[in-house]
Amino acid sequence: MELNVLYNVHHEMPIGVVIAAYFYMVGLHAGCSIISISATLIGRTEYKPVAKIGAIGVIILFTLAPILLIVDLEQPLRFWYLLLRFNLGSPITWGTFFLMSYPLTTTIYIWHLFRGNVLASKVWGVISLPLAVGVHGYTGFILGMGKARVLWNTAIMPGYFLSSAMVSGLALMIILAIIRFYIISHRLTPEQKEVDHNLIVGLTQIMAAFIAVNLFYVFCDIIVMYYHTEDAFENVELVRLGKFSFLYMWVDNFLGNVIPLVTIFLPRVRRALPVLAIISLLALIGVFVMRYVLVVGGQYIPLS
Repeated sequence: MELNVLYNVHHEMPIGVVIAAYFYMVGLHAGCSIISISATLIGRTEYKPVAKIGAIGVIILFTLAPILLIVDLEQPLRFWYLLLRFNLGSPITWGTFFLMSYPLTTTIYIWHLFRGNVLASKVWGVISLPLAVGVHGYTGFILGMGKARVLWNTAIMPGYFLSSAMVSGLALMIILAIIRFYIISHRLTPEQKEVDHNLIVGLTQIMAAFIAVNLFYVFCDIIVMYYHTEDAFENVELVRLGKFSFLYMWVDNFLGNVIPLVTIFLPRVRRALPVLAIISLLALIGVFVMRYVLVVGGQYIPLS
């Protein structure tokens, strides 16, 4: 008698939604930090609210982000192993270094910023800026060095992660700035209202520039993978026409990138604060979906 034994092997995804959320959260506070420090270094009076709003965002977000990283560990109480085992060729080692040093320097920067110590805040801002870039850039290197995953293994991944972090950080700051504007508007003179309003519009224009960079990265990545290998072609079809096509093509790129970019360049609507709040929210959603699709979708096709 012939016996056929069939095995249903479960395809596991070692990196899940929690890590995608962590990447998103790190990108948010890195973007806020870079913008806050940049505003401080520019030194113009009208940028002071931006610097403080970004600093507040950094405090809140960086309190939450490491929790997601520790929760994802199968044995969370062993998180301290990362502090003792260093491999300079590993992006996770560099990420551990950035995660340890960045909060310290940024806390000192924020302390001086709110105390009005201009020189000290600029000095510590200069020290914190490369760490803020590194604390999110390393996440792009982690995925980019995953040779077995075609959707991850691309040289544009660190830059793509940083540009999208700037989009999400700017979007969050725009929403917070709009809320602040409506809360304190009754205390402002018409001239002060105009300055704050122009500042918010200026932030959206900077966000538009980074959205354009995002779209350029997406275009380059898809075109190159189409003509790369059969596995790369399958991954492109997965995000363009397959299971993740709605999230990636429509939610991330159309609603999260194209709609905000077009809206910002429409003169009749780009100065309306409610409209700017909506497109900023769309940008936030788009960046989260991008993180989810890259992390989860990159593991969707089995390696065997």
